[in-house]
Amino acid sequence: MPLFKRTTGTPEEGNVILDKLKQVSFFSMFEKDDEIIARIAGMCARRFYRAGRYIIREGDIGDELFIILSGEIDIMKSTLQNEQYTVTTLNADQGGINVGEIALIDKDRRSASVLAKTDCECLVINRDDFIKFGDENPQAGLAITRAIASQLCGNLRKSNTDIITLFSALVEEISASK
Repeated sequence: MPLFKRTTGTPEEGNVILDKLKQVSFFSMFEKDDEIIARIAGMCARRFYRAGRYIIREGDIGDELFIILSGEIDIMKSTLQNEQYTVTTLNADQGGINVGEIALIDKDRRSASVLAKTDCECLVINRDDFIKFGDENPQAGLAITRAIASQLCGNLRKSNTDIITLFSALVEEISASK
């Protein structure tokens, strides 16, 4: 099986891809396991997005993980009035930037939009390919799934803290206006 069945480029570009994959938190446990990293790379397709284009749209059904190789992205959410606001801006130079990891676990609606703020290059892993990888490499698949679950738990805990902070501020505001 070729090292990069879906990616093309020079060996130097291949090394850059391997290095970028090792920076992703839920793949970093395999940084010394070139065979597993190569298999993960074999699942990847490269995609390019121009500035101003959506990589992911909130509400769409998701079945792909995106690893940002270059560029800057905005993570955006919609209000109840359907107005979008930027939650955060991420730059590929930070290393290991990925979005859409929930889609590898649960093929459901996207919880946020991702907009290319600048031209972006991404590696994309499809859910079906990830499931096949897990079937063929059960220990690695389980380790990655656990790492994704851990990351999602951390995100949930942060969201819970944010909700409590906002609720407390709202209660104080209401109390002060009486």
